[in-house]
Amino acid sequence: MLSPAIDIIIPVYNAYDDLQRCLDSVLRTTKPHHRIIMIDDCSTDSRIADYFETQRSTADPRLWLLQNETNLGFVSTVNRGMTLSHNDVVLLNSDTIVTSGWLEKLCGCADSDPLIGTITPFSNNAEICSFPNFCQDNALPQGMNAEDINCAIEAAALRIYPDIPTGVGFCMFIRRRLLNKIGLFDAVTFRLGYGEENDFCMRALAAGWRNVLCDDTFVQHVGNCSFSTKKETLAEENMRRLLAKHPDYMQRVMAFIAADPIKPIRQLAQSFLALTGAAGDKPGILHIMHGRSGGTEQHTRSLIHSDGGGCRHYLLVTMDDVWQLKDANSGELLTYHFNRQPDQLWTDFLASLCASFRIHLCHVHHLAGCRPGLLEAMRNLGIPFGFSVHDFFLACPTINLLDATGIYCGSETDTSRCQNCLNAQPDFRGIDIVAWRAVHADFIERAVFVIAPSDLAAEMFRRYFPRNDVRVIQHGVDLTANRTNALTSALLLPKDKYHNIGVLGAIGPVKGARQLERLVARSRERKLPFRWVVVGYMDRQFQPYQSADTLLTVHGQYTPDHMEDLLDHYRINLVVFPSAGPETYCYTLTEAWMAGRPALVPPIGALYERVQTNGAGWIMQDWCDTDAILDDIISILRPENSTDFVHKQAQARAVPVTSVRDMANATGNGLPRSFIAASRQVCRTITANHPLHRTANRAGSGCSQQAPYPVNR
Repeated sequence: MLSPAIDIIIPVYNAYDDLQRCLDSVLRTTKPHHRIIMIDDCSTDSRIADYFETQRSTADPRLWLLQNETNLGFVSTVNRGMTLSHNDVVLLNSDTIVTSGWLEKLCGCADSDPLIGTITPFSNNAEICSFPNFCQDNALPQGMNAEDINCAIEAAALRIYPDIPTGVGFCMFIRRRLLNKIGLFDAVTFRLGYGEENDFCMRALAAGWRNVLCDDTFVQHVGNCSFSTKKETLAEENMRRLLAKHPDYMQRVMAFIAADPIKPIRQLAQSFLALTGAAGDKPGILHIMHGRSGGTEQHTRSLIHSDGGGCRHYLLVTMDDVWQLKDANSGELLTYHFNRQPDQLWTDFLASLCASFRIHLCHVHHLAGCRPGLLEAMRNLGIPFGFSVHDFFLACPTINLLDATGIYCGSETDTSRCQNCLNAQPDFRGIDIVAWRAVHADFIERAVFVIAPSDLAAEMFRRYFPRNDVRVIQHGVDLTANRTNALTSALLLPKDKYHNIGVLGAIGPVKGARQLERLVARSRERKLPFRWVVVGYMDRQFQPYQSADTLLTVHGQYTPDHMEDLLDHYRINLVVFPSAGPETYCYTLTEAWMAGRPALVPPIGALYERVQTNGAGWIMQDWCDTDAILDDIISILRPENSTDFVHKQAQARAVPVTSVRDMANATGNGLPRSFIAASRQVCRTITANHPLHRTANRAGSGCSQQAPYPVNR
């Protein structure tokens, strides 16, 4: 069934080359029952008249070619066209290039609400409807044309047709009933153009009509070719006239710009646009993690940012039914929120994202954010996935293998003992440890790779999930980052003979917060010359803090590039790690060593392994005994041991550091290309056949990309 006939009104004044391109695009994309009213407003370029004659000779029934007897000006010429029509109209500048399905999509937008009066599509140069950059004249991306951008916008479209304060006249659909209600453009006030559509849209709003953005359509706009020399003066004069008629116009527009409610729509289209260009041919990797900050997040972001451009990387943060996807492939960080519908299968939920962003490999860094959903999706999706070990969550829901008293269990594998341990902890009571490990064993068996950041982490992981191919790749740090400006804020310590001992990072129970509190208390009771400085924060003290006797100082949040400056400021020579559970790597140990500070660590986990291997520190004798740790520190700091201390400082500086680029290369080089090749076919199959996807291949459109589930605004 044909849509109602639309009259396309194209006012013409010179701009011969642009006119040719415009009309070619309109004729190519417009169905026979629509009409194109093209009016020459006495152009001074003789080629325009010749062009009109050439078009008349084609006898195309869609064309109605007219010439004004005298120069009426832009607005009166448009009004003449609208007067000759009895249909809904589209005003189209002669310096535009329309795209596949443009008119059908404008009509579809109009059909969505009878109160829609004007409709404006996206364009590269359309003020509040500009794409990709808001309120800017955007050049088309290199190597792309208007159809490429239209496909990306259409594929990403949610078709919510958001309200805008005013239409933009380069391409504006106007409903006939609105024209009958409020009349034509004000040709007296805005004769040559600029401001006439804004005045019209303000009158439409006052009459109860809507101005909307057609969020699935793109029309290219060159901009202001017909009277560019007069643009600035004319625009200023007409703005004064517009504000005289509508004093609240600027307030409405500025409020819209400040809120920018269509930003999520533009951002999603930008992600799809990246897939349209050459970048879309690169393998797409989806990194999946929980929403907590810490080493897992730091490692994942480093891996993404250090790839070197060989792949497209996306970060998916899972939080139950709400998933947040971050995309930096277009050069700007774009963030989307996706809500799973109550009746939607987890596999379908993840499949929609993978199809939309052409994901070929999932790299799972943690399941904690949405464990049941991710396990189901990974089991059924068909896209290859790998896993990086950041803690021991797959082996035990406590994550760090601590019992009810907060003591490390020693990596217990006996399921009866483990079950008793969980039953003694209210947060984990009722969890079946046998079923817990069984479902994770199935998950690990399906993984195409498993990576651990240390030999000890790999060894502990294999105790629960035997795999001989766990690869060890140390976490990397950015060795190219420039140190930022000097410290702007830090607490002061007395200058005396006390030893200032550092504890680094975010110190919660697992990192030894309770042990640290005991160390401070016993230092005070034993009158030891120790001050404890947390370069970071504690679970009970997030803000900068200093005790009255200065024995405990909490600096607060810091950036890693400030670590050495902070250690110097607080005169810290020794760093202590009072961890309650085993670490798999520990970034803050690397930070301490890079600053030339040796460390005292517990005899468990990667801390033990790294100090044992590199000799840049000491191993605690009895790491659960507070006084024993203090005795270790006393021994380390004795004057007769100063030579050994200096030697340990030198060893700390000399510890080899893995760069983020080497880490990324090692991770990528370990992925057999057959995985990527196979997953390309899986991705194509999901994209083509998944029943819950909606294609953008509608009447008149040449696009066939997939659209994801609606973004939560």
